[in-house]
Amino acid sequence: MELTLESAFSGDSLLGHIAYMVLITSMLMRTLLWLRLLVILAALLGIAYASLILHDPVSTFWESCLVLVNVFQILRTHWRSLRASFTEAEAGLVARHLPGLSKGEARLLIDAGSWSLLQDGHLLTVEGQAVSHLHYIAEGHAQVVIDGIVVAECAPGTFVGEMTVATGGPATATVRCAGPVTVWRVEAVALRRLLARTDEISRELDAAFARNYRDKLVRMNALVASGKVPA
Repeated sequence: MELTLESAFSGDSLLGHIAYMVLITSMLMRTLLWLRLLVILAALLGIAYASLILHDPVSTFWESCLVLVNVFQILRTHWRSLRASFTEAEAGLVARHLPGLSKGEARLLIDAGSWSLLQDGHLLTVEGQAVSHLHYIAEGHAQVVIDGIVVAECAPGTFVGEMTVATGGPATATVRCAGPVTVWRVEAVALRRLLARTDEISRELDAAFARNYRDKLVRMNALVASGKVPA
């Protein structure tokens, strides 16, 4: 087909326009699955346009490659989710903070860290120092200390270090274990690398951190109101 203004808006070109419209729409998707599905649809429309209208084997070949790559990625993600299993503690973390992730994505995040039993007095963060790990408290409690004064506590189901671990900034408080504490923790550097390459996990953790910070404020206000910590 000769490229002219008339041909660009002809009936034969309609299929090509639709293919690119679907491709552009795919870029607006918030989940990777829907993005891939729309890319596949756009590529299939592109194959039809390239083979039936343009009779262009080169475009047909590369559009076919685009379909195959995205189908492969969807199948790989699905297979990873089918194989994923969780301990009771891990399932609690996923249910509480990661409900929007697939099983495979949640497994990928959890595998980036490790589980530990920390003893009384262990410091999770130190005020004014960079946060080395993101911690999730599965069992036990920790105290939040600012200028030597206990101002709040972290209960089971709480993240510690979430406000600065992604930026590398200093901790705003010292958090120490008040008795034995079971935690899942991941190194800050490893977490930042993972978030940089997986948008779904990054978005889900952002939402989880916001909820966690809100819950911390509610608990701190309750402690202040009860007189357990200074106002």
